[in-house]
Amino acid sequence: FAELGKKGVWLETPPLPLLGPNCFGVANPVTKLDTTFAKTAPPPGNIGLISQSGALASYLFNWAKETGLGFSKFVSLGNRLNLTENDFLHYFANDSATKVIALYLESFAAGGDWLKIASRISRKKPVIVLVGGQTPGGRLASQSHTASVSPESSLVTTALNQSGCLQAKTITDFTNLLEIFSLEPELKDNDLAIITNAGGPAILAIDTAGSLNLDTAKPIDVLGDADARRFNQAFRQVLKDKTKDAYLIIITPQANTEIESTCRAIVRRFANVNKPLIVSLLTGQLTEPARNILKNNRIATIDLPQEAVSSLAALLQWHRGHRFDLYPSRRPYRLKAGTKILKSGRLSWQQTARLIADYKFALVKTVTAAGPIKPVDFRWPVVLKADPGLAGHRTENKAIYLNLKTNSAFKSAYQKLKQKFPLVLVQEQLAVGHELFIGISRNPGWPPLLTIGGGGIYTELYRDLARAFLPVNEKIIGKLLHQTSIGQIIFGYRTGVKLAIKAVIKLILNSCQIVEELPQVKELEINPAFVTESQVTIVDLKIQID
Repeated sequence: FAELGKKGVWLETPPLPLLGPNCFGVANPVTKLDTTFAKTAPPPGNIGLISQSGALASYLFNWAKETGLGFSKFVSLGNRLNLTENDFLHYFANDSATKVIALYLESFAAGGDWLKIASRISRKKPVIVLVGGQTPGGRLASQSHTASVSPESSLVTTALNQSGCLQAKTITDFTNLLEIFSLEPELKDNDLAIITNAGGPAILAIDTAGSLNLDTAKPIDVLGDADARRFNQAFRQVLKDKTKDAYLIIITPQANTEIESTCRAIVRRFANVNKPLIVSLLTGQLTEPARNILKNNRIATIDLPQEAVSSLAALLQWHRGHRFDLYPSRRPYRLKAGTKILKSGRLSWQQTARLIADYKFALVKTVTAAGPIKPVDFRWPVVLKADPGLAGHRTENKAIYLNLKTNSAFKSAYQKLKQKFPLVLVQEQLAVGHELFIGISRNPGWPPLLTIGGGGIYTELYRDLARAFLPVNEKIIGKLLHQTSIGQIIFGYRTGVKLAIKAVIKLILNSCQIVEELPQVKELEINPAFVTESQVTIVDLKIQID
């Protein structure tokens, strides 16, 4: 096939659905079907596994066997000739034997389709995804700000967040999440009870819980000399409080610790408690018999308390968020016939102004000059800068002069700019307002990606950014704004004074509409737009035509 070069590519157009090539096979552990060549056959269970890596799948088979978990089905994608992860997502969504769907991917076969499919399926079943190969290398080829603040890892994170999937950053995250979602019931709220015989690990767990919006009261500390009886008394005490939503039990090996007896007490006391329970056994090889007691009774064991808390937070995140669709299937605005644009490249200010004329953008007062000019119609101070069609990054290219307050300063700056740039913009300098960044870019295989956040020359440094794929609506834009510092300022953080929220949302929707209507627009960037209590004014707008 394609590994052979051009002579093999023609083979990749078969008339029938084909899995692979270059794949690890498939397995159905329930029926004892195993076409893989792994040394350990995948054990039966409720995890539906889709993987582009056969080696990782082989590791997961061993991990599942040791942990007491297993798989409903396994599919190796290989080169995805014409069957992809999207096809198998459909399958696992309707498979009654599958409780949780797990994917290891190194790329997405069709990102746009993925968003639609995964956002629908993740509302019914948790979808846990580990993505390899996330490097920013090729993403920095474009010269616009929009591309440089959207490397591959950010695109993947946006896709998983917006589709409602759960992203694992490491293999350990992956296996922890699979264990929790395979074993645990729904986590209905965030009240976490901690029982421990060690202060330090409990403190670390509480710190992690606090950062992940889990509410932890003072832990029940049975102290370092606790035996199984004292642990059992603590279990009885904590179960009397019906307000608790989940339980974390931390056991460390100390002189009086009766690890196996304590685990048997856990099994007895929590047997009929239909709430998430995790046991952290910080005891190394001493715990194998105790671990088997918990494993045989389907109780999750994650050794490190901080990882256990992170997994519970993910469980809560899914159960709270899976009821809401953050990727709308319908467009939130009415589209018009797109304007035909013939010339590729970055548009000039005048071309941009003509293009956006129908979208009611509020542009700062601007004059384009190709010859001698006087600032007669402007109030001091003024700004001089190169036309956007000639200079993308004006600060780095010394293509902008700010805070010009006198005729002499104006003339000097103008002469310097004219030596390098045939077109110069003259603008009134806005002194009031908060700077907002809006960027939309097209990435191969994906819908246009919207990025919003703090604007100005420090956009890339601060990275106060939130992202979503189009289409979006007012609800999604509001959610994105709340994720950024500039958005919280717009909504009146601490002051109670709200800025022009409706105008901001309208500007973002109109920007999205331009890109949706005009497929020739590769990138659109507003940086900055000044936001006050009464209005939003665009100071700089760049549009790249493909």
